[in-house]
Amino acid sequence: MLFNPDSGKEKPDKPRKRKWTPPTPDPELVARVVASWKRYLEGLWLSGLRLTESRELYWDRDDKLRVDLTGRRPMMRIPAELEKGHKDRLLPITPDFAEFLLRTPKGERRGRVFPLVPQRKRDGQPHWRHVSKVISDIGKAAGVKVYTNPRTKAVKCASAHDLRRSFGARWARRVVPHVLMELMRHEDIKTTNDYYATHDAEATADVVWAAFEQANQPTASAAG
Repeated sequence: MLFNPDSGKEKPDKPRKRKWTPPTPDPELVARVVASWKRYLEGLWLSGLRLTESRELYWDRDDKLRVDLTGRRPMMRIPAELEKGHKDRLLPITPDFAEFLLRTPKGERRGRVFPLVPQRKRDGQPHWRHVSKVISDIGKAAGVKVYTNPRTKAVKCASAHDLRRSFGARWARRVVPHVLMELMRHEDIKTTNDYYATHDAEATADVVWAAFEQANQPTASAAG
């Protein structure tokens, strides 16, 4: 107690403020959160999905973009309500993405295909803008550089859209343009052809460099 000379009375001590300490993270929860993000990034890499598409891909909702395993090949199905032609449309997927999907046990094929485990129980699924930022932060933290500005030296690290670009670059080496156009759901073949223009230039460069190196290799007689 403190003595107040003006009133002649003692006044109570002021309560001390307690320093806030963050709660100790649950190791099991942290592991589940990390595993869900790793799986999501792998799925983006294999599928070529746009970020917004991936957040709306479901196993079992007929009113959303969903996985269709009923046919001869695994597909994605767009419901009539989301299509300009007002008809259900099937979209092909690549074999490696199909294998990825089939790794999910049958009993767990419900709800979102890519559910992200929240860090707090009261949180729901994050908005796609937040997901985009987290993926960009992961790219920066991992030091995955995709472009350096030659003038300013500014570095661009991997983002969600770079995973989609990687998908296009990989499959441009394997399939013809109209097939890649359908895999990537481009509206204009010109967009698809950009992947082939880059691939063709790189492929030509590889041939030229290989021919140059072969021509300049020392012969056995010259070496001896």
